[in-house]
Amino acid sequence: MSIRKKKILAFTGIRSDYDLLSGIYRKLQENSSIELRLVVSGAHLSCRFGYTVTHIEKDNIPILCKIESLIDSDTKSSRIQSASLLIQGCIHTVMQYSPDVIIYAGDREDALVAALIGAYANIPTVHFFGGDHATDGNVDNPVRHAISKLSSIHFVIHECHLKRLLAIGEEKERIHVVGNPALDRFENVPYIPKKELMIRFEKKWEEYAVLIHHPILGYEDKAGIYFEEILIALKQKNVKAFVSYPNIDAGNRKTIETINKYEKDRDFFFFKNFDRNVFINLMRNASFMIGNSSSGIIEAAIIPLGVVNVGERQKGRLSSVNVIFVDQGIENIKTAIDRVLSEEFQINLKKTESIYGDGNSIASIVEKIITIDFSQYTFKTKDPLK
Repeated sequence: MSIRKKKILAFTGIRSDYDLLSGIYRKLQENSSIELRLVVSGAHLSCRFGYTVTHIEKDNIPILCKIESLIDSDTKSSRIQSASLLIQGCIHTVMQYSPDVIIYAGDREDALVAALIGAYANIPTVHFFGGDHATDGNVDNPVRHAISKLSSIHFVIHECHLKRLLAIGEEKERIHVVGNPALDRFENVPYIPKKELMIRFEKKWEEYAVLIHHPILGYEDKAGIYFEEILIALKQKNVKAFVSYPNIDAGNRKTIETINKYEKDRDFFFFKNFDRNVFINLMRNASFMIGNSSSGIIEAAIIPLGVVNVGERQKGRLSSVNVIFVDQGIENIKTAIDRVLSEEFQINLKKTESIYGDGNSIASIVEKIITIDFSQYTFKTKDPLK
């Protein structure tokens, strides 16, 4: 008599959230008691953003369905329209598959859709990276907290996040502090020397930065200007850089217009997506990271890598001493670059400790997913006033 496998369904809509949990997916695949499937949507299926579903297929993670939900637009309404397409496109397939648990990460619309489906369909859910908070005013904050309230179980990466979930009325027995599973790859991915990377990209750079800068809600019309300020500052400081395309948030087209303006500049290498191993080694060998990506806040400290976070995005988030927060403006950015490259900063950087885990989270997370009886957490009945 065969034992029924635990059916796990994960939602992913963009390369960044897939990379956060991909190590967990691969580990779950190795377990004979688990049946894992993915709902793939959004930017994963867009050529404009690198058609990153190929990364999932390369990892041999089974895909339950592909939902072409991304609205090819640059407006404030495009993300909510994309969410409506996703929920309409996947709901019948999800209900037919009837998973034992749905998992998702972060604060984007695919996570919100997954949480809604779980709540209305009485399917237990697991939310990764809840309890985080920034003071930048971005919609990601209330969306993240809303997803947490809809979710059954929380896997958080810091004790502070546990406390924040308790403050919004979540029960302690539903919250597990597990560290950041994305850090495991920095411990496990083989090292590629800088010289080999430069040969691969046909560059003779002795030093370089990694630039990842995304548009900011409320400043969409300035997205290209803010991005160009960083490029100009790097040029004036004679710093070469590997430069990422933006995410799908409103304002991305203005950023891409700026990329088109500089695409032939030999001091920059623009990319949409890299293989996981290549990107990790680009970070390992970089002089510093610049922009406003969460990877600078949450992941860079484990290398450790100095980070210049420019502008409002990510402000207020818990970070290690490797991160410098600076306002927009070419001169402000240049001053921060000088500081992150200074001898004093580099000496202190070597003492940096990652506050989000030690790179050994995945095994314990997978064990919890296998052993937890999620059916006990389907309904939320506790009154937060008691």
